[in-house]
Amino acid sequence: MSGRPGIPGISGRADGRAEGRPDGRGDGHADGRRALEAAMRDRIGQDCLHVPSARFGLLLALRHWFRRGDRVLISPTNCETVLFVVLAAGLEPVMAPVSWRDGNIDVPAVDWTGLAGVVTTHLYGQPDRVTELRAECDRRGVLLLDDAAHAMQTIVDGRPAGTFGTAGVFSLAKHGRAMSGGFLTAEDPAALPELARARDELLLPGGARAQLLGTLRPVLRETIYRTGLVRPMWHALKALGLVRWTGHRCPPREEELRAIITADPVDPRAMDHWLRIDLDDWRMRQGPLLRGYHRSRFRVVDRERERRVAGVELLRTLPWTAEGVRDAAPQPLLRVPLLVEDRDEVVARLESKGVVPGFIYDPPLDDYLDLVPPGPTPEIARWWTGHVLPVDPLRAARMAALLAELDVRPATRPSTASRRPG
Repeated sequence: MSGRPGIPGISGRADGRAEGRPDGRGDGHADGRRALEAAMRDRIGQDCLHVPSARFGLLLALRHWFRRGDRVLISPTNCETVLFVVLAAGLEPVMAPVSWRDGNIDVPAVDWTGLAGVVTTHLYGQPDRVTELRAECDRRGVLLLDDAAHAMQTIVDGRPAGTFGTAGVFSLAKHGRAMSGGFLTAEDPAALPELARARDELLLPGGARAQLLGTLRPVLRETIYRTGLVRPMWHALKALGLVRWTGHRCPPREEELRAIITADPVDPRAMDHWLRIDLDDWRMRQGPLLRGYHRSRFRVVDRERERRVAGVELLRTLPWTAEGVRDAAPQPLLRVPLLVEDRDEVVARLESKGVVPGFIYDPPLDDYLDLVPPGPTPEIARWWTGHVLPVDPLRAARMAALLAELDVRPATRPSTASRRPG
């Protein structure tokens, strides 16, 4: 499985020093990108590329290392953008078996027949079984892509999540709450120049207004987050009819999607409707203002680390917390998965108190999209997605008090859980 050929006429370097300019003098974007890439390299110990979003980085990796029609294993409990990125790359998504303990891939139950690759989950930052996954992938000649979009601060065996695969992706939109920005890293840094060329080919220019809005949106959101104005803002938006209940996943528009993904080759630019979920600027070239904001979010990630760990420590003692969190050493997770009965009713009651849970991925991807073949553990996947309530560890004390006040019941363990230790 070799990489795709480079795109003629576009010069690029992994360090960003000659992006878009054959004379090597750069295009004004290089210094900002170099600063961001250096900051990320210091964190993970690998060279990387700055990209407008983790999903964009994952798309680049999938197009680079796989060929049309290759079968790639993904988790059905994940965000639908992962599924759409696989489809946009012209690949066949295969649903993985999942563990009821953490919603991640159940490695011993994987059917490896015909697989060309695996995309990890690290759901909510909980470490996937990446050491075991990498060993199995190496043994079988399968490529591992380490998706650490939820796991920018997760450590596995002393090593950052996102660095266990042939390639890995990270997101500043999650832990950093920047609402955009990410990184693509590669085990072999020699792959980065070609990936940089592919990045520049797919990027949209993004004018001054888009750059300004891309910075102001997260600043406004951060202000609301820090000042506790979530409740009045949420009620105002609902009263104005700007927020309506539409379920936990976006409308799939399956017939339209099918027409696009059956084309040969698939044009990822035709997939904007599906890939811009919660992130309109998922492939926008980011200017100095936005890149400067991204650099500032690293400080937020570092400042909140200990508070996240403390929140996880508190939440892992509660009766609703997933066993995978309770049984593992505490990490600075993005969210802590609680498992509750009548989850959607609980969400509605929390919203009435100004708490708006996010990161709920329901139903499983193979139930969500008919064109996806069913996975091997549908009962577990449905149980997990139907009961999970992700909680921000920075809001642990308030959520613990609210759930007790609302008399929320822990979810009953699925009947299939006793059949296998995963």
